[in-house]
Parts: sequence; structure tokens; C-alpha cells
Amino acid sequence: MEQPSTKVTRALIIFVIAVAIISNMSSSGFFEPRDHKGKGYYVKIPEGWKKVRQQKGVVYPEGVEVVMFVPKETNVKSKEPDAYISIFSKKLSTPVWIQDEFPEILASIARGGNKIMDKGEIKLDDVISEWLVYHDKKADALVLEFYMVTDNNMFYKMQYLAPPDQFNQMRRSFEELKDSLRFRFALY
Repeated sequence: MEQPSTKVTRALIIFVIAVAIISNMSSSGFFEPRDHKGKGYYVKIPEGWKKVRQQKGVVYPEGVEVVMFVPKETNVKSKEPDAYISIFSKKLSTPVWIQDEFPEILASIARGGNKIMDKGEIKLDDVISEWLVYHDKKADALVLEFYMVTDNNMFYKMQYLAPPDQFNQMRRSFEELKDSLRFRFALY
């Protein structure tokens, strides 16, 4: 018959080994989420990217929910990321049609000194989306943005930003996330 102290020692060793294995799996990204459920939508996080908290020192308007994704190797605690994908969402108090609002969005971006390079319209999960690509001179980055308003008055802006020399190589990850977008309608 085993001594009680031997059982306790064995259990303690097994516990320490299990903690070490779980810790190693966690730091390797094994337990990182593979998708994100936001306010009225769902997206898959691209391979090699991670979800991070909102940027420090950035204050968003009341009622705006923001989620940000960055390449896994990015340390957001030490500096602002060079490349990121973000999704802004807000419940609007009155109905809005994005096609009516988009000209003002374009004008506002241009007034900010940014060079609009391309623009258009597509459907994402059967919702009309207005999009544009512009050069943000302050950040020296290319920006791709999609604007949408759903039937239940939810406004969304999906944004991809990267340095000009990295924009095309990282854009595939943004396209994966964009293509995975699914709207979930709820009564709220």
C-alpha cells in the first residue's frame, strides 16, 4: 500500500507538469481565439493574427465598440502597431443609408489631407458596402476601409492599415477576415 505522502508527492508532480504543459500551449497561441463575435457580427481571425485590446490613449465616441487585430509578433504594449485590422460598430438611433452618407465620408477623408486612390461598392454578407483606399500621409500608410449599415441600423467600419511597402503582402489576411464577415441580427 502506498504511503499518503507518496500520493501527495505524485499528485503534486502531475499538477506541476500539467501547469507547465498548459502554460507552454497558452504562450504558443494554442488557446488564442480563432474567431470574434462582435455587436451584431462574426468574423474569423486570420492565421498569424491576434485580437488585442483597444489602443491606449484613444477615446472613442460613446456607444462605439472597437476591436483590433494585429500580426501575432506585434507588441502593442511598446508601440502602436505598423499594421492592423479594426472593426468599429455602433447602433444608430435613426435609419441611415450608407450610399447617401458615403460622399461626405469621402469629402471628410480628403479634407484631412489624404489622397483617395480608389473607391467602389460591393456586398458583404448581402449588405451593401462602400469602400475606399487612401494614403494616410500622417501615418505614412495605405488604408482600406469598408462602410456598412445593416437593416437594424447597425453601422460598421472595417479598416485595414499597413505601410505602403507591406500593404499588398498583408492584405490577404484582411481579405480573409472580410470574407468571413457574417451579420447576426438581434433585437437590441
